[in-house]
Amino acid sequence: MSEIERDRALRLAPGCRLSAAEGQEDVLLMPESAMRLNGPARAILALCDGARTLEGIVDELKRMYPTADAARIETDTIDLIGQLCDRGVLEYA
Repeated sequence: MSEIERDRALRLAPGCRLSAAEGQEDVLLMPESAMRLNGPARAILALCDGARTLEGIVDELKRMYPTADAARIETDTIDLIGQLCDRGVLEYA
């Protein structure tokens, strides 16, 4: 997994978008493929808006899920973002 630059804002790469039909699972649509989003993955990706850095995303998630373990939020967020950067789904703004 590539090293994530913590001080640069993240956004979805061109051709990638979040989609959720009424009453259906959240899905990340990518060129030539799609990925079901489980747990807080949709919230993480929604925060990759081109304005927030990794630190900003983690801080907002901690506010959104105040009873969750803060260290786990950070670890899980870094893991997911790293995987998606490697797949070309996320890029720096």
